[in-house]
Amino acid sequence: MVENNGNTLEKPSLEETIAKALWQVHEMEQQIQEFSEDSQSLLFERVNAFVDNLTEMQSSASNSQVEVPVELLRVVDEGKHPETFSVSHFEHCIHRNQVTKGKVELLAHFHNHLLKSAKEAFPEEVKEYLRTRDGSAMGVKTEVNVGIENGQV
Repeated sequence: MVENNGNTLEKPSLEETIAKALWQVHEMEQQIQEFSEDSQSLLFERVNAFVDNLTEMQSSASNSQVEVPVELLRVVDEGKHPETFSVSHFEHCIHRNQVTKGKVELLAHFHNHLLKSAKEAFPEEVKEYLRTRDGSAMGVKTEVNVGIENGQV
């Protein structure tokens, strides 16, 4: 338990209990490397403290909602560094963003071309369409409207 403002006790966070468990594992590892019969009782105390901390960690974990991608767990199981997953996922997102941006640009180009062709074939209907569209958008002109009106499409 962590003391808060000197008078109330607060449960440590999951992150704190994990950090404490890692430190305890390190201490036990050191103790085992330098093991002697005289230090056996100290090792037992550290193991018991570690078990107590695991219980505390379990109660802290029940209060938290953490979602870990299954793909990340696979990467870690394969012995790879978790950052490789993050980097590859980020690169995939950049690629998908570029593909989507290309589609948006293509649709905008198609829209401009379609509007230009419609204006040539049906000038009055296109003017009415643009007035109606501008009225529904509260008078906000889009780049397409400005381009058509200036003959730049």
